[in-house]
Amino acid sequence: MNLSWGLLHAGLQTVLDTALDPVVVMDTEGMVIGWNARSEDCFGWTWDEARGKRLSDLIVPPALRDGHEQGFRRYLGTGEARVLDRRIEVSALHRDGREFPIELSVTASEQFGGKLFIGFLRDISDRAEEAERQQRILQESEHRVKNMLTVVQAIALQTAANSADMESFTKNFSGRLESLARAHQLLVGQVWQDVAISALTERVLGAEVAAGRARFGGPELLLKAGQVLGLSMILHELYTNAVKYGALCNDAGRIDLDWSLDGEMIKLVWRECGVPCEHAEAPSSGFGQRMIAMSVKSDLNGTIERDWRSDGLTATLTFPAG
Repeated sequence: MNLSWGLLHAGLQTVLDTALDPVVVMDTEGMVIGWNARSEDCFGWTWDEARGKRLSDLIVPPALRDGHEQGFRRYLGTGEARVLDRRIEVSALHRDGREFPIELSVTASEQFGGKLFIGFLRDISDRAEEAERQQRILQESEHRVKNMLTVVQAIALQTAANSADMESFTKNFSGRLESLARAHQLLVGQVWQDVAISALTERVLGAEVAAGRARFGGPELLLKAGQVLGLSMILHELYTNAVKYGALCNDAGRIDLDWSLDGEMIKLVWRECGVPCEHAEAPSSGFGQRMIAMSVKSDLNGTIERDWRSDGLTATLTFPAG
């Protein structure tokens, strides 16, 4: 039985037994009188544990509990309903203490012999995480477009300064832009397959390697799809900053990128060598740095250490192998 309110009503019991999502029934005292198996899966409390308990004590986070109780009393006293018969998104509380987002709709009913409240709930953690991820990608994409324009401008200026005539400028500039475009395709595309670190690095630094301004190397290691996107963003941001502020803002600098496997952890070291531009300061904050931190944590489940030296940045990434 999942209902403990008077005589068991067959219609309501059918709702609890057949619902694909959590269904919770509460009486006018705020006590749990109905709790299906999906509710147990979602919130961690068994029917025997939840039965007769105050609903707000079980699944309403402490910060929202007073508001829940006040709204409940207001409805019972005045009939004013702010959440009934609506679909809302709100935080819920699991038995283990963690909060997670749910979609909630509550209806008041007197069809089953007395007034009660039936709540239909759905865990939307995956949806919320995906929405947050998409928002972060959109923000990063906007940021990257601005950076891309800066990189193109820097490439044009550096190529012009080292070109004897328009013909050589056009040839060199076009080649570097093509390499940059290939890297950008991988960075903005949806990557759904494993990719080798070497292939990803070639996309990002290929033009600089061809120009003798970069080198990379390490064992052949494959990245999972989520890791590819995250590491792409990180390397692109490091490369952009190197062009704007670091070793690649003049012709004397270079980048060394090495990676290795230590047990189940990948260690990747980005090392800039050369005197940074006199007018530029290394960025220690801003969206780009926050984006790197978010990608390291969310996409790679790893850590990053930065060492801002006088001759350039050394950034060390450590994350689990795919």
